[in-house]
Amino acid sequence: MSALLALQPNLDIKLYLVAADDECGKVEQEISRPTSKLRDRPLTDVGGFISSSKLIEMVDGIRRLGLASSLKPEFLLKAAEYFTTEGAP
Repeated sequence: MSALLALQPNLDIKLYLVAADDECGKVEQEISRPTSKLRDRPLTDVGGFISSSKLIEMVDGIRRLGLASSLKPEFLLKAAEYFTTEGAP
């Protein structure tokens, strides 16, 4: 994520890492590295982690309810885990 932001410094969207449930600790460790905190917008402020099982569960529910055509990406704000003291960015 840090490399992506370095290559696209004007990118102004939320970013989410999706990985296996048991990778949450590793993702937090990587996002919280000192080098990511030195950026104008630290990675902890840019986005969060979503476990693959949670995302699959949410997408299945969205499909069952027929909501896909009206879904807005902001639903990810509530789905993600954030590694800041303030919570969601």
